[in-house]
Formats: sequence, C-alpha cells, structure tokens
Amino acid sequence: MNKNNVVYDYDYQNDSLFIHCVDSYDYEVSLELDNDVILDLDINGKPVAFEFLNASKVFHLDKSYFKNLVKISIQSLIDEESIKLNVQLIVLVHNRNQVFNVNCIASNLNNIPSMETELVTA
Repeated sequence: MNKNNVVYDYDYQNDSLFIHCVDSYDYEVSLELDNDVILDLDINGKPVAFEFLNASKVFHLDKSYFKNLVKISIQSLIDEESIKLNVQLIVLVHNRNQVFNVNCIASNLNNIPSMETELVTA
C-alpha cells in the first residue's frame, strides 16, 4: 500500500474540508464519488486530494471541532468495478480524542487503475 502524508484546510464559512498530498503532483481530474465527496486524481490515476463539502454533515461533527483535528487517515481501494474510501478523523472533543468515520463507495466508471493507497496527516 502506498502511504502519503497529507495536509488539510477547513473553510468554516463554506463548511468544506480539503485534504491533499504534501508532495507535489500533476493534477488530472476531479470525480464526485458521493454527494459532497470529491476525489482528485493525478496524471497516473493516483488519489491525491479529497474535498468534503458540507463536512459537518458528512462527518456528523459540529463545525467548531474541525479546528481541533488531531489526525486524518484516508484509505482508498480502487479496483475494476469500484472506488472505496474509508476516512477517519480523530478530533479533540472536550479534551478527549474522538474518532469519526465515513465510508464511501462509487462505481469506477472512469477506468482508474487498480491500487490501494493510504493518506495520513504527518
């Protein structure tokens, strides 16, 4: 599994969470996987960025807690038929780490090559 470090930016006003690779990459295309979940691929078809629109609703988390993100981990599994994401946020809530998970699945209609990757905050 390829493991890559990511950074994130949360836009409080628009309630969007953008997570992207630290290493430079050549952007190719954005795919909407699910309502409010967008995946960016590089020219090799590798997942390099994710955007969660209406992030507080997607993660069932109050907007104010996005400033307390401790760790983000995204595992993506792409095969001939589907794109699967397992997203885990660890957030400091009332001085305790709380885990919030979101799983997404979409058809691989763009024939993205099969791969398994993990993106985590450093």
